[in-house]
Amino acid sequence: MGNKLWVLSNNAPSNVEKELIEKFSFPRPIALFLAARGITADKVELFLKPNLNKLSDPYRFPGIEQAAKRLWEAIQNKEMILIHGDYDTDGVTATALLSWVLRKNGGSVNSFIPHRFDDGYGFTPESLEKALIDTNNTCRVLVTVDCGITSIEAVTYARSKDIDVIITDHHEPSDTLPDALALINPKIYPELEDLHLLSGAGTAFKLSHAFIKYGRENNLGGFNTNLHDILDYVALGTIADIVPLLGENRIMVKYGIELLKKQLRPGIRALIETSRIKTLLKPSDITFKLAPRINAAGRLGDANTALKLLEADNIVEAYRYSTMLEEYNSQRQEKEQEIYLEAKDQIEKHIDVDSKFSILVAGRDWHQGVIGIVASRLARDYNRPAIVLTIQGNEAHGSGRSIGTLNLVKVLSEAAPLLNRFGGHPMAVGLGLNEMNIKPFYEALETSIRKELTVDDLRQTTEYDGRVDFSELDNNFFQYLDQLHPFGHRNSKPVYLFTGVRVIKCSAIGQKHCRGVLIDRYNQPMDFIAFNHDQSEFRNTVMDVLATPQLNDYYQDKRPQLQIIDCRLSC
Repeated sequence: MGNKLWVLSNNAPSNVEKELIEKFSFPRPIALFLAARGITADKVELFLKPNLNKLSDPYRFPGIEQAAKRLWEAIQNKEMILIHGDYDTDGVTATALLSWVLRKNGGSVNSFIPHRFDDGYGFTPESLEKALIDTNNTCRVLVTVDCGITSIEAVTYARSKDIDVIITDHHEPSDTLPDALALINPKIYPELEDLHLLSGAGTAFKLSHAFIKYGRENNLGGFNTNLHDILDYVALGTIADIVPLLGENRIMVKYGIELLKKQLRPGIRALIETSRIKTLLKPSDITFKLAPRINAAGRLGDANTALKLLEADNIVEAYRYSTMLEEYNSQRQEKEQEIYLEAKDQIEKHIDVDSKFSILVAGRDWHQGVIGIVASRLARDYNRPAIVLTIQGNEAHGSGRSIGTLNLVKVLSEAAPLLNRFGGHPMAVGLGLNEMNIKPFYEALETSIRKELTVDDLRQTTEYDGRVDFSELDNNFFQYLDQLHPFGHRNSKPVYLFTGVRVIKCSAIGQKHCRGVLIDRYNQPMDFIAFNHDQSEFRNTVMDVLATPQLNDYYQDKRPQLQIIDCRLSC
């Protein structure tokens, strides 16, 4: 039985559910789902029927038209265009998609992805110097993807070398912005609030869209370029970076997932096969199978291996790179588990979790490539913001993960005097500091977080969309359920409360799972499956359960069943 607090989602006024049923004749559970996510009547059509023609005009970005013009000038003048990416999935896919668009239109493109350990994070004077070596210092236009918005020194250095810099990024900006030719980051423009949820790949797509639009308007080219063809890259980057699958992200991911299923790129096909995905690709497959393998290259080896895989033009070459990623991923899993167990031991011995609002652990020479994953696991295990540091010499390098709505970048900014560097997203950050500052930093972190969170925020909760009866899960409901995809961050699968049910049949599946049949108060039966729940939890007694409805396609007739999330005895 679960100990989590069950919380009813309440993102919309109470009258929205009624309005949705009256106006659209939705089944009540579907109306509950939409209301819980703030989908009011005026947003229903875009949500249920996301269409590419609903993507907004890329020219909304200040400076993007000038950036597009400069890229076309570079192509006309046969100038080298340098793309400076990042070593995670979002950065690698953003690099691949922009390179594809520019090369398809005659661009001479060289891509540079920094090495996590040799080059550090982001666009820096040092990474620029290294990138220019590969271009024989012929580069006159540089585009950053998924990085650059805080790279003031690097942009200044580039300008001193007569290089025009176009920044595309989605990370949090600092108070001072780099003096670039164009700054394409939705977060620096309040009027683009609806686009603040874009990933790095999504932002690079916007530049690609503007580039093609400008080329067609000015008869320069782009007439044979279909931007639909790069939405597979956008889907990979967007889902991997755990940005909300709402608004334009939802549109691009929906079409991108369908493109990924077709496996038109040799690299995508090889990656899916070596990941052993046997069913139709789902967003969760990207989160838990594809993205970790792409990320593993940058965590333990060279992220360019992942880029070469995505850009491979034949299956033999693709399998070679996908096999390398598989090996990196196995090594990553081993190192991650080793550090995770050491971190857990450190917490149990030295941190009174019940009295703390945050967790900070540090180890000497922990592998820097996996500490972010360990931070994610600790934040999830303890429902507290978690910082994991690796101490190398007299310096500590770290990653942090947040919970709920806590903006970790804002929290770190209050402890900035103790840090050498920090940056990232509200939910995920990177940081560096001197070893001697670790203890005072943890104290400052704890103080800052206590200003933002309450004790109730630290309770582990499971949100649900409303109370539903078995009889409401009819064919009409399941037809609409299919339109709610793709599920992901901030568009999670529907979870409903079913009260007063009894288990009339239950059997174990392997060591940790079980399945069986429930019956409700009206004697209507419903199949169920419960992962990570022991058979002993489901006794022949009256229970309440939180569950996600689904169609079990194991049978030819696709029988409805509930995937149980949590359960407890009825009051």
